[in-house]
Amino acid sequence: MIKWIIPKPINKGGKMNNQQLLNLAKTIKSQIHPTILMCAAARNFGAYEDKKGLYGLQFKISNTSKIKFGIVRITLNGSDLYDIEIKNNRGRIIETKNDIYNDQLNDVLESMWEKKETLNKWDSRIPTIKLQSVEVK
Repeated sequence: MIKWIIPKPINKGGKMNNQQLLNLAKTIKSQIHPTILMCAAARNFGAYEDKKGLYGLQFKISNTSKIKFGIVRITLNGSDLYDIEIKNNRGRIIETKNDIYNDQLNDVLESMWEKKETLNKWDSRIPTIKLQSVEVK
């Protein structure tokens, strides 16, 4: 069971309420494949609002090939695309990517926290299953 972190109440006046903010964060998380999150030991999922008034999902990752400990923020920008930012524990920005489509989230996230050598090893060693149609007599 995932425990969601709900931020402090947001002021009214054109802004999202807590339930809308939580739904947005859950939607973003649902667009990321669970294996991608599991491989990065993703945890402490939460919804947030940044300084610009944009909303998104935040979670912690650890022990990837590039990042020992980090905080990932995926923000829905005004163009209905995502901005991704990874910070270290001290709050220093490690890497950012802007204007990411939802179908690119998995590949972009994985490339941000895994080294190319690691990704190449995985691609060559992961078996693929090809389905063939079988005729029943």
